[in-house]
Amino acid sequence: MNRRDALKNLGLSFGYIIATPTILSMLQSCTTTPEEPWIPVFFSDKQAYVLENLVDLIIPKTKDVPGALDVNVPKFIDLYTSKTANDEQKELYSTGLDAIMEELGISNEEATPPKTEEPIAVKTEDFDALLSKYLRVTKEQRLAYIQEEHLVFMTLLKIRDQTVWAFKTSEEIGKNVLAYDPIPGKQKGCVSLEEATGGKAWSL
Repeated sequence: MNRRDALKNLGLSFGYIIATPTILSMLQSCTTTPEEPWIPVFFSDKQAYVLENLVDLIIPKTKDVPGALDVNVPKFIDLYTSKTANDEQKELYSTGLDAIMEELGISNEEATPPKTEEPIAVKTEDFDALLSKYLRVTKEQRLAYIQEEHLVFMTLLKIRDQTVWAFKTSEEIGKNVLAYDPIPGKQKGCVSLEEATGGKAWSL
């Protein structure tokens, strides 16, 4: 199955939470331009850098389909966390990203003064290797990570889940990639997905 077909069926196997009007409004507000660089609300600059690279690998851009960065998924995750998570959840998320940074060899300390900050020398291959190590695993290894509550694994799992959820909830993907009908007609029972939507999962 190619990536476009996988995106069509994304909604059939994945569930996160119902996107309320408030959340949808929050997602659509996450827009930036080259003239207006993203300034994280909750995450540190280094955490945001790591988040962007991971999100870009989880759902990369292709010729036919925008990627997670194109629909501002990292910005939404940052804003959503700042608005909805309690203090304990925020601390755990931040600690988890710090653990990911440590495994990648990225210093958690901020430079003083900021102008002396060295560029982060982590390659795309390093981020991909991290995702492979923790998310492309056997069922047995996955269960082992869950049982030991492995911080890096649990944080990567959360990032992946939020990325997919935010991606398919975005207006661009909902209207132009998934099956979209803001005013649905009559219900037809026992109709195949192929017949109903051409094989696409519904965006609403």
